[in-house]
Amino acid sequence: MEPLTYCNPLPIPSIPSGRWLDTDLTHADPADFPDYRSISDPSVVYDDGKWILYPSYAVAWVSEDFMHWKHVDIGVPHLRYSPAVVKFRGKWYLTGHTVKEMYVSDSPLGPFVLCGELTDAHGVVGGVPDPCFLVDRDRLYLYWTHCGAPEAGEDVELVTGTAGVEMDPDRPWQMLGEPVLVNRFDPSVPWQRIGEHNENLRMGWVEGQWMKKIGSRYYLLYSGSGTEYSTYANGIAVSDEGPLSGFRPQKKHDPLTRKPHGLMRGAGHGCLTDGPGGTLWTFYTCLFCCNHMYERRIGMDPVGIDEDGELYCPAVTETPQFAPGVLPHPEQGSGTGWLPLTFLQRPTATSYAPGRDPLYASDDSVLTWWQPAEGDPEPTITFPLGQPGRATAFEVRAIRIIWRDIGMETAKGILPGPFRYVVEYAPDPGLTDWHILIDASENTEDLPIDYRQTEAVRAHGIRLRILGSPEEITPGLCSLTAFGEAAVRQPTDESSIL
Repeated sequence: MEPLTYCNPLPIPSIPSGRWLDTDLTHADPADFPDYRSISDPSVVYDDGKWILYPSYAVAWVSEDFMHWKHVDIGVPHLRYSPAVVKFRGKWYLTGHTVKEMYVSDSPLGPFVLCGELTDAHGVVGGVPDPCFLVDRDRLYLYWTHCGAPEAGEDVELVTGTAGVEMDPDRPWQMLGEPVLVNRFDPSVPWQRIGEHNENLRMGWVEGQWMKKIGSRYYLLYSGSGTEYSTYANGIAVSDEGPLSGFRPQKKHDPLTRKPHGLMRGAGHGCLTDGPGGTLWTFYTCLFCCNHMYERRIGMDPVGIDEDGELYCPAVTETPQFAPGVLPHPEQGSGTGWLPLTFLQRPTATSYAPGRDPLYASDDSVLTWWQPAEGDPEPTITFPLGQPGRATAFEVRAIRIIWRDIGMETAKGILPGPFRYVVEYAPDPGLTDWHILIDASENTEDLPIDYRQTEAVRAHGIRLRILGSPEEITPGLCSLTAFGEAAVRQPTDESSIL
């Protein structure tokens, strides 16, 4: 059996509508833009061989192989943005962005029940933005996004940063003292500045914190530039003093994750998670931002620790990588070597709606898509591989499909669901002989991002035939990416090597 792989953005099923929460936060009118789906701000734990994902908008999803995820009912439907989860004294605690309630369970998969309300040292009850926890031996700490006025003479619009406080170990929802600011926006650091090009020196939205202790060092993961921008990134501040003081930026690897270009842009607000075999992984938020500024998805990659004790991420990836547990040291490189074969390969289609040409399914962007014309009985899009008329074939190893749910309006009962389709390959240069590679004609899983590792096949072309979609939903194809490599003929004798 081939080793398992994964590919960003992660193929999370049943992603919910983001409109109900995002329009409230941004004071927008839902009638001004189409409905959409969103998932972001991941907190992830690896427990008893299972990866458990707690993202914004809904919780939770679980996976055992990192390729297939399943939505599970943990007793709490959602925690607004930024769920925070921690295991402390044998119990699991859970809260979320500006949510005053704290929940507890004997299992990370629930059921979670209310255990208390977040209370400061003066007895005031209230939630905090973007919370996260740290367990340090038998002590528990809570961190969150702080917003405040600039100091005298400081030329910034707003001071944002990370606040922290110790919690009562017997009543984990109760703060023991006054919060302290452990990290703040630094306008001299370009990646922290807000804007698509980090152009606003007077504003930085520092948020999305996650604290982790490794050995005796404390690592604070935090985000900057704004979740609506491609320059969204995660940085690391470290402290050798303690969990509430002495934090300084990493010298060599700051930011930790950043990806302003490509199909998958942005790599902010996330977490650091221990994986199998002592490995370390970071999950992060990546941008879609088509229908709304907060439309997002989730990605992940391995993390290492260098000789100076700094965390580093080799790359923010969007091609197939070996799944956790396959390689002993994924931080040294986890790529399969399979490359995108379909980008800008001039696909053709049976039809297309005005302004939704087939080229948009191969242009390396989630902001565009191919959409079949109304009435097309079996929409089909065909991608040649390599140069037209040339003899080079390619070995296809995986397929990633990114859909758009055109017409989705959850408030009106027009709901997303599974797409039914077949992916075929042509072993001949003339693209006349088609064979099934993926048969999803009876698909019942709602996968807005559908990544499938396949048997290795030699192909000159790939085509997608759409056989069905949810009622009143028109399929939009942001991207169909075939991954693989050139099918190089093996030498037949010694002379052919020369």
